[in-house]
Amino acid sequence: MRFIDLAFVGRPEDFDKRATAALSDGPDRIEDHSIVWRDCKEHLKAASHQKCFYCESKDIRSDGAVDHFRPKSIYPWSAFNFWNFRFACTFCNSLRKDKETKVTGGKGNQFPLFDDAPRATCAAEECHERPKLIDPCNAGDPLEIDFTSDGQAVPAYTDEGDERCERGKVSILAYHLNHTAFVEERRRHAIILEEKVQAASSAHESYAAGNPDAKTRLDEAISDLHRAIQPQATYSVFARRVLNWHRENPLIEAVLRTA
Repeated sequence: MRFIDLAFVGRPEDFDKRATAALSDGPDRIEDHSIVWRDCKEHLKAASHQKCFYCESKDIRSDGAVDHFRPKSIYPWSAFNFWNFRFACTFCNSLRKDKETKVTGGKGNQFPLFDDAPRATCAAEECHERPKLIDPCNAGDPLEIDFTSDGQAVPAYTDEGDERCERGKVSILAYHLNHTAFVEERRRHAIILEEKVQAASSAHESYAAGNPDAKTRLDEAISDLHRAIQPQATYSVFARRVLNWHRENPLIEAVLRTA
């Protein structure tokens, strides 16, 4: 998961005017004005380089959807609030069972809170809630998700007494981050990156030993590593994590420092 700053995301023309008019029509007619949030989809997609805000995948087989971080069925006053919109793929946004693991995941209309936090009854009370879901548009939240070398998403904080551990667990399931399709894609990325790390290291040693022909191979391998961790790359945060496991290698440290 990568932080997406909505402050830099464009909005459709007359969005505020249309959103205000739709909200004033009442909670029973929210779906009648779905065009208001649907018109924001391309702007949100552009902000994440066409990737799902939650899993960083690019699903070319699906158009994706605008997800309401706080579900509109529970928070009708935020149904047209641009700051509540997230671009999401089908796997993260909709409840479905993983055919391989039999685990059901997907956000749906979930918005769990910690027990000692009251649920908001109006927009002004939302700031007092303590959500269990990690928000990609809240700068500190993506830090609470980590990955293993085999592509599994795990809580970054492992102390069971730390609420960040609970948030990690709940969010990984709610966003279906360990759906078999995601895990396999991350695992494949890891294998490719490991090969690129080895290729870069080998070319670097050869070039340092005085072989000028190795410079081209070195540049190509470093370019591949750089591309993998750019914001527009699929699973770029996971890719950076893979490279971090090789940070003791001065070459990889330099790649991470200059990317």
